[in-house]
Amino acid sequence: MARCNFCDADFNTGPGDVLLVCPYCGTAQTTDGVKFKDHYMIRVHFDQGEAQTTLLDWVSKQLGAPEDLPATANFVQYEQIWYPFWISRVDAHTEYQGMGRDATFHDEWPQRRGAYKRINFFWKPESGQFTRRHEINIAGVKEIDEDIRNFPIPTRAKEFFSHAHAEEFDGKVLHSNMTEEQAKAQARQIAIDRQTKLVLQEISKIESRKDDINVGETFLIHVPVWELTYRYGNKKYKASVSAPTGYVIESQYPRSMSFRAGGIGVGLIMLLLGIVLFMIAFDVLGLRAMLSGLGLGPDSLVGGGAISGGLLSILGLILLYKAASRKEAKESV
Repeated sequence: MARCNFCDADFNTGPGDVLLVCPYCGTAQTTDGVKFKDHYMIRVHFDQGEAQTTLLDWVSKQLGAPEDLPATANFVQYEQIWYPFWISRVDAHTEYQGMGRDATFHDEWPQRRGAYKRINFFWKPESGQFTRRHEINIAGVKEIDEDIRNFPIPTRAKEFFSHAHAEEFDGKVLHSNMTEEQAKAQARQIAIDRQTKLVLQEISKIESRKDDINVGETFLIHVPVWELTYRYGNKKYKASVSAPTGYVIESQYPRSMSFRAGGIGVGLIMLLLGIVLFMIAFDVLGLRAMLSGLGLGPDSLVGGGAISGGLLSILGLILLYKAASRKEAKESV
C-alpha cells in the first residue's frame, strides 16, 4: 500500500514496485513521493471489439487454422494492461583493434569455377570504428511475456500520460519495478553489447577497444495491450494485441484436422525419402550398385545422400510432431 504525495489517495502496490502511478490522479512518482515528469503513453486506437476482430482475421490466415474459427470463436475474457517501458536514446562510438581472418585460394577446379582444391586461412590485424544511435526499450516489469517485452513500440506517437484515457477502457496501469538510474545502466550495457556485435561482424578477435557511450533522453512510457482469451471447441486460447496499432503480438490457435492429416502424410513421405537417401549414401542393400547400373553415378545422387537424407528426415520428423501434437499452435510476429 502506498499514498500519493499529490492527491493523498491510498493505492495498492506490489513487491519490487519503485516508480508508482497513482490510479486516481495519474501522477508518476517514486516511493519517496518525488514526481517523475518524463512520463508518456501511446494512445489506444483499437477498442476491445476492434482488437478481437483484428485477432480473428489474423489467426484465420495462419497455417492450419480451422476455416470456421472466426465464426465460432467465443471471447470469454479480455483485459487491457498498460505495460511500462523505459526508452533510452544512446549515442555510441567504438574504436577497435583486433585480428580478422583472411584466406588465399589455390588450384581452382577446372570443372567448377570458384571452387579451389586448397584454401589457406591466416590472421591479419584490422582496426576501425562504429558510430551509432540506439533506441533501447527496457520493460519496466519483471513478470512479462517475452513477446510483449520485444514487440515494437511506436515512440514517435507518444504523448503525456493521461490516466483518464486509461480509465476509458478500464485499463490496468502497472507500476515500474525499475528506477530511471537502473534503466540507464541497462541501456548503457545493451548499447555496448550492440556495438560489440557490430565489431565482431568485421573481425574475429577484439584485442583492444575504446567506447564512448552517452545515454541521452530517457523516459517512461506506458503501452496498452489487450490480453484476450477465446474459446474454440472445448479449449481456450490466449492472445495479446497492441491497443495502439492492432499488431498481433502473439496468439495461440487450434489447427484443423485436415491440416494434421496432411502434415502427417507429408511428414511420412519426407521421412521415407530421407531414409532411402541414407541407404544410398551408405550402400545399404546394394542400392549404390543398382543406381550405377541405371546410369546414376555417385556424383548425381550418392555424394549428397547423407546430407540430403539427414535434412529430409529431420524435417519429416518435425512435421510429424507438429501435425500429431495435441498442443495448440502459438504464433508470434
